[in-house]
Amino acid sequence: MDESRGPQRRRLLIVGDPALSRGLMRMVLSRLGYVVSVVSSGTEALTMRAHTRFALALVAARLPDMPGLVLARHLGASPAAPVPVLLFGDAFDQPAIEREGRTRWLAGFLVKPISIGRLVAAVRMLTDGDEPGPGATELVMPLPTPIDLARLREFTDGDIQLERELTALYLETAKIYIGQMRDSLDDPDSWQRAAHSLKGASVNIGAVELAELAATAERAEPSVAIVDELLARLGAVKGFLEAHGRPKERIAAIR
Repeated sequence: MDESRGPQRRRLLIVGDPALSRGLMRMVLSRLGYVVSVVSSGTEALTMRAHTRFALALVAARLPDMPGLVLARHLGASPAAPVPVLLFGDAFDQPAIEREGRTRWLAGFLVKPISIGRLVAAVRMLTDGDEPGPGATELVMPLPTPIDLARLREFTDGDIQLERELTALYLETAKIYIGQMRDSLDDPDSWQRAAHSLKGASVNIGAVELAELAATAERAEPSVAIVDELLARLGAVKGFLEAHGRPKERIAAIR
């Protein structure tokens, strides 16, 4: 065990799936030096998260009290200690996860049956930053990311400090534009101008998914549902940036 990584880097939470599978995963990962906690429901997982920090949660797509995607959103919602989630489930769960995962805090998805080798490789990749070995591209299904870091780095010419300043500015201005849209539900012209500004800012920073939704909003009738979805996408961008060492400023709730 590499102590230089700190205890939190080695702490895992397993949620759901039959007791036998949970026990097997716990045994194997514990022998590799991880500190593993196991619960059967989303409610238990949230209670555990309230007083313990985890490097990664392994969550079944189907839980007895809530969908795994819903738990993933809650685990990633804490600004102080967001927990990335590796979901695992059947092949027919994959389309819904690909469709909805872009607004959740997800590291990836493993299709069952999962071999121990694939599980261990995925956990090591996500917690220790191990380089993927042969065939590792099949280990974790990458979900659409809220922001294109390669595009952002190209825009800033790799200047990390400039990236931090620009992303902090983007988070603040995007919050303002969405607030303007919420205030313009009865004013289509103002709604369109705010959506257009949000689209442009999002394209520049590499927040492609949010830019696409802003472009749709620019052509659509003002809607509270669109505002709520924009806020969810902005929260996903913020969480993604924080997880990659970008600004730590909190986005105040927009009422």
